[in-house]
Amino acid sequence: MRIAVLSDIHANRLALEAVQVAIADAQPDHIVVGGDVINRGPEPRACLLAVLACQADENWLTLKGNHEDFVLMEAAGRLVDSGWMRKLYTHTHWTMLRVRDLLPAVETWPDTRSIIGPNGSEVRFVHASMRSNRHGLYEEMDEPQLIELTSPLPSVLVAGHTHVPFIRQVNSTLIVNSGAVGMSFDGLQQASFALLDWKDARWHAQIVRVDYDHTAAEEAFFSTGYMADAGVMAPLILDEWRKARPRLGPWHHRYEQRVASGELTIEESVAMLLQEEGAAPAFRHW
Repeated sequence: MRIAVLSDIHANRLALEAVQVAIADAQPDHIVVGGDVINRGPEPRACLLAVLACQADENWLTLKGNHEDFVLMEAAGRLVDSGWMRKLYTHTHWTMLRVRDLLPAVETWPDTRSIIGPNGSEVRFVHASMRSNRHGLYEEMDEPQLIELTSPLPSVLVAGHTHVPFIRQVNSTLIVNSGAVGMSFDGLQQASFALLDWKDARWHAQIVRVDYDHTAAEEAFFSTGYMADAGVMAPLILDEWRKARPRLGPWHHRYEQRVASGELTIEESVAMLLQEEGAAPAFRHW
């Protein structure tokens, strides 16, 4: 049995298409999408339509990620009402407007799925961890932390969310983070997905990296109106995609409380972070 797992597409159509080709070449028996198909990127509708088509036609198994939850909450008017936090989620509103008619299908996606493999082994899929779809798994965590976040322990636990792939054996459980299709955070500007294979009476895992057209993918941030209309966080999102390093997380850690207290505006905080990190300018000359 072979299982392909892809996660964290983040509205990056070209990365998704490249991974689809690589997965087709791998000829898996099952394909699982671990969530975050939409939001935090410029082509949510194209990506969601592609995944929904594969779900219908090729029996892809899909999960909800935290970014699906954000968009669903925005559509229901339950995300944030006003103030500086409204600006924080402008990019989520931008996404919601482009996929609103497709959200009833997204709402049916579960938080957890399992495939029962040979010898009754359970391969369990979550977006981030068993605790929630926002508590991620990291390779540097010690075993007690990983056990806490993956219990009850299956034979294999596969997650995404952190955008950094890894494979670790913890006791009798193989823990796999498939990384991200659309926005890597390990410094490598490649998509990633995981392949699981049952052989020699146990599960084996590998991370597959895939190149795609970065020039065209960057163009999409501008041609779709994302940079013009998705709000104050769009430059950070573009910069984290360009650098293959997280930017929203560092903003929350360094600046959120300062903005919440009124010390800085959210616009000032974003400009300061981009300047501190030596960001590429969030505009293009044509």
